[in-house]
Amino acid sequence: MMPNVTRGGRMAGLVMYLAGPGRANEHTDQRLIAGHDLVTFAVEPGKNLSRDDALDIANVLDAPRKAHGTSVQEPVKEFDQEKSEYVTTGTKDAHVWHCSLSLKADEGQLRDEKWSEIAHDFVEGMGFIDPDGAKTSRWAAIHHGESKNGNDHIHIAVQMVREDGTKADVHFDKRRSQKVASEIEQKHGLVVLESRDKSRGLAGDKPAERVTAQRNGQAMPAPAELRRRMRSALATSSNQHEYVQRLMDSGVRVAPRFAKGSTDRIVGYRVGIAPERGSKESTIYYAPSKIDRTLGWPYISARFNGEGKEGADRLLRGIHSGSIAQPDRTSRVHDFEPRRAQQLMKGNAGPDALANIYARVSMSMEKDKPGVFHQLSENYARAAQGGGNAAHALRLGARFASKNSARSWLAVLQQANRLARAMTDDKLATNRPQLTATTLPVLAQADRIVRAEIIRVQKETEKSGSTAPDKEPSKEPTRTPMSVHRPTRGSADRGHGR
Repeated sequence: MMPNVTRGGRMAGLVMYLAGPGRANEHTDQRLIAGHDLVTFAVEPGKNLSRDDALDIANVLDAPRKAHGTSVQEPVKEFDQEKSEYVTTGTKDAHVWHCSLSLKADEGQLRDEKWSEIAHDFVEGMGFIDPDGAKTSRWAAIHHGESKNGNDHIHIAVQMVREDGTKADVHFDKRRSQKVASEIEQKHGLVVLESRDKSRGLAGDKPAERVTAQRNGQAMPAPAELRRRMRSALATSSNQHEYVQRLMDSGVRVAPRFAKGSTDRIVGYRVGIAPERGSKESTIYYAPSKIDRTLGWPYISARFNGEGKEGADRLLRGIHSGSIAQPDRTSRVHDFEPRRAQQLMKGNAGPDALANIYARVSMSMEKDKPGVFHQLSENYARAAQGGGNAAHALRLGARFASKNSARSWLAVLQQANRLARAMTDDKLATNRPQLTATTLPVLAQADRIVRAEIIRVQKETEKSGSTAPDKEPSKEPTRTPMSVHRPTRGSADRGHGR
């Protein structure tokens, strides 16, 4: 079960939205399934919700706040380019606590009675119910049809101003929601969310990020796109400086994070997608460790054994001072780092390295329409989230070379698929059964794509009149989406600007 917690300042707006048709008429059969006694007294659980019902629910939920005049605020933060960190710029109303509880699509649907039990257990587990009543928060759980991805789910709206006018304790609420969800999975016999059970996982997409992506015509939310570009940059870099430069070349804006009280010692970085040309929107920056824990700055340094760190620091300081310009929307994807293929062909690449390879392939072959190879990158990135040896696995598996031809790169991709399948059938099938179930069908699709490419390349070779298919390509390099980068001597610290 997947909880997703948000805060807001309009109770009526939230309840009206949950009881309404949704943004794309995706809400059907909207009904109240559980709630505070006064909520279920005002509106009968199980009935289809009308507009008047929704307003009645919202009014009951909002009554303690209005009666006591208690204000609940949370800080508004914006990224400060000068300080290279988020700073508080004001406050906003945040008396509405909202959490969606969603099942995996293959779990099917639960009866309203079961959802009602789960909702009560969740609200109680989060500390919103006081046995004595005085410090209880009013709440309501609303159920409607499946999400567009086929997930059965409910929404829980909670008034943070309690019956006695005090504020509910929501410190570390997102972390607590995961713990309570785990307890509910065990109690009610639900599928245990694998990433939580293994204490590993990638950041999930937030509804607001999905809406922003749709509004801007982007294929996926910014964190997922940033993860793809960062992993692609890892597959094409031989040191830490190259990694930062490759990020910028791919249209990623990078900002340094300095040690407290320092404007020189770099201890981290933030990344954001460059806005469209002419857009008045500012860049939204993310902490890489929040997108994927193995992409944090200490992990990046460990991946390259500190090689190129001085150059990376100079580059980041130049960005901070403004002497090096941030990139525009244009995306340039570099060739693979040449030492990686040899290790891959020897069969020594781990899930982290496979995630980077598939991300790089996706950037070229799928571009703005991420598909099979992006999904494989995501799946193996999830598989690499355990323990502290992911960076070590990448260091050991990050040495390879190959010829600059479509034929040789198809061989590399075939080998990646073979290793991925062997790894999935062996280790993941035992330790990560849910991830295995979603990965194997995608691998089968990848195999079909590679076979189709092999046939296409063979036909092109025959059409060109080549009689020696294994012969080295001519002096003119073959155009391929997966060519190999061969750095020149001394290139590690060059190219600080664009």
